[in-house]
Amino acid sequence: MERNFTDENFEGFLRQNTDGFRMRPSAKVWKGISDRLTRRKRRVGYALGISLLLTTALGYYLINDSQSKPVAGVNKPNLITETINSDQAFSNQRTAKENSTTVKPSKTNQTRSANSIADLNLPLAVQNSLANHLQNTLINNRTAMFGLQNNFSPTIVDSYPNTSATHEENSNSLVYPAATDPLSIESVLNLYKARRKLETQFYFTPTVSYRKLNDNNIDRMVTHKPDFGFELGFATKFPVSKTVKFISGLQFNVNRYGIKTYNSITELATIRVTDRNGGIGYVNTITNYNNFTGYQSNWLDNFYFQIAAPTGVEFKVKGDDKVQFGIATTLQPTYNLGDKAYLISSDYKNYAEYPKLIRKWNLSGNLGTYVSYSTGHMKWQVGPQVRYQFLSSYLKTYPVKENLFDFGLRVGISLNNK
Repeated sequence: MERNFTDENFEGFLRQNTDGFRMRPSAKVWKGISDRLTRRKRRVGYALGISLLLTTALGYYLINDSQSKPVAGVNKPNLITETINSDQAFSNQRTAKENSTTVKPSKTNQTRSANSIADLNLPLAVQNSLANHLQNTLINNRTAMFGLQNNFSPTIVDSYPNTSATHEENSNSLVYPAATDPLSIESVLNLYKARRKLETQFYFTPTVSYRKLNDNNIDRMVTHKPDFGFELGFATKFPVSKTVKFISGLQFNVNRYGIKTYNSITELATIRVTDRNGGIGYVNTITNYNNFTGYQSNWLDNFYFQIAAPTGVEFKVKGDDKVQFGIATTLQPTYNLGDKAYLISSDYKNYAEYPKLIRKWNLSGNLGTYVSYSTGHMKWQVGPQVRYQFLSSYLKTYPVKENLFDFGLRVGISLNNK
């Protein structure tokens, strides 16, 4: 009797009879896995946020510490203060000859103005210009005072002897008016400050983008991963106080993430939608992507290209004119310029594109810290940030809710107007 039973036939028999059986964990097991993954994500998020804040604070400390060390043998000249001090001898002689009723130019206010100019750390050309202006003002003051004295016309009494006392009394009775200049130091400073109120910054932010789904059941049925995106724009800053600046600008965002799927034969994907009255409908579309099985695994690249108008405030926590550390936050109305988004079907079996269910207008929020550093005519600002999309990427008719968020390192540059 011929034996046709081989090991290959036996393996094929076992495979044929076991293909239809799958081990499906209970709901309790799935819930435990979901809770563990959720806790892990939270820990990673907390650790990432704390590390970003510590990195920013450490960078500020190192830069500020290096700038606070004095340089031996280098003294910053104060041209304006020296100009004022050079006239001090003349002022003392003049005061000894005149009575208290004589009006003299105030040196205290000029010295205070000079100190305020030095504290502004103005460029050398501006300091020289203001010094020349102050020196000319002092010369005009002296000319005006001496002009009145030199133009004094002696009376008949002066021609008689022993009348020096009368002459001195007449001289003391003169009141010299203070010389005024329509262009004072204060007006020059106010004009200079007005020109430097607005600050325009250009920035670029490489980001790591991801999404958050509102339903844990969907989270268990899909596999997705973060991907790289970016942010590019400019911001105009208007100082409202010494520590607060108002921010407004324009920026472009690219958010990306990946979805694992399988290339399969052409299938019909059914997407459930609801109307305003709560009615349920279905949309059918053709797709070649299956969520569970297929002849080849694949990663779908979901991305959104948006334009936003960020508006918010920037707080300076600590620092000086050279190095600063602060916090910035903005609200960002956004418009979706383009996208390539795959939606999952109602039975979680297929992925398909259906652009009509993508929301065009949205609202996002941004929060970040920064360290700014001035180098010559440029001002650099670097710091981590987090951006979160408050509304779902899809319309309300689609039951799945998706919120985008990303982490990035913002690098900005602006002209230093100090």
